[in-house]
Amino acid sequence: MEQNPVLEIRNLSRTFAHGAVRAVDHIDLDVQPGEIMSILGPSGCGKTTIMRIIAGLDSPTSGEVRILGKDVAGKPPHKRNVGLVFQSLAIFPHMSVKQNVAFGLRMQGLANNLIETKVAKALELVQLSPAKFAERRPSELSGGQLQRVALARTLVTEPALVLFDEPMAALDRRLRDYMAVELRAIQKHLGIAAVYVTHDQETASMMSDRVIIMNAGKILQAGAPEEIYEAPNSRFVSDFLGDTNTLRTARVLDHANGTSLVQTDAGLAIRVANCTDIGEGAFVIFRPEQTIVHSTDPGGAFEVKVVSSQFRSGLHRWQIELPGGNKLIAQSTENRLASSGGDTAWVTIDPGKARIVSQ
Repeated sequence: MEQNPVLEIRNLSRTFAHGAVRAVDHIDLDVQPGEIMSILGPSGCGKTTIMRIIAGLDSPTSGEVRILGKDVAGKPPHKRNVGLVFQSLAIFPHMSVKQNVAFGLRMQGLANNLIETKVAKALELVQLSPAKFAERRPSELSGGQLQRVALARTLVTEPALVLFDEPMAALDRRLRDYMAVELRAIQKHLGIAAVYVTHDQETASMMSDRVIIMNAGKILQAGAPEEIYEAPNSRFVSDFLGDTNTLRTARVLDHANGTSLVQTDAGLAIRVANCTDIGEGAFVIFRPEQTIVHSTDPGGAFEVKVVSSQFRSGLHRWQIELPGGNKLIAQSTENRLASSGGDTAWVTIDPGKARIVSQ
């Protein structure tokens, strides 16, 4: 049986400066029960404005927000059944961990014995043992532990929807990755719907069921993280989700078996997965890991010059230069080239991985 969305956004817009600035431009979104949806985009794209409108911290110029099927227009934040986790975490420094987590429950007027039970369960859920952490002050906790306290304080009230606004931006990369895995596991265990607002592509990809890419107030593409990474619909989306090799296209040479052979302005003939015709401003794109370097010509490869090589986090990366001067990035877990620069190499593109996109 199909479930109704926890969050429904219809034709949502938010303008400022008497309509001169359109921060959110006719957005439609649904979030399903148990789903983690991340809204990604550069600063000023509208993602934080959307989150503030959902939370009741801002009002839309037009459109509708429904939570559990009910229009929440005019309702204050504490009456929307929404939990908020901010970048600042907003932990009360003068309160113990237990008091911080219990704060929302006390505002609801719950009995003390029920509060004690719920707080203990929430702390166990985020792996902060009540016996060890309940009486500690925030000043005695690490960044990761503070993150868990903020999460426990939000989850203990059992909201229908949790909104995360860059909550891990202040953490180092290693702890951020660890917390992303932990947060996803907790959210999936509880089955709570969540919206995660961030500019961090890696964290969003790790923890999300679905990713929304925004720019200038509009949704550019929505889908599973792997789907968008592998098949971006524009150069902007492709560049935003990671390193991309980009060459301007010139013309189609042939079509065969659902793919097309296109010629680029750099003179290379590359087979792409999704081309029927080439319009103005078309580009062929492919990722560094789809750019395969060879120390000898395997046949049908492009001859290139190795500009530089790097080793980073288990990956070998090479900057390579085409005869016309265009530079590409290749990446592999294998050290395919002994050269650190200046030598000749050959490149092939992983068949079917290159795509045509617009600007």
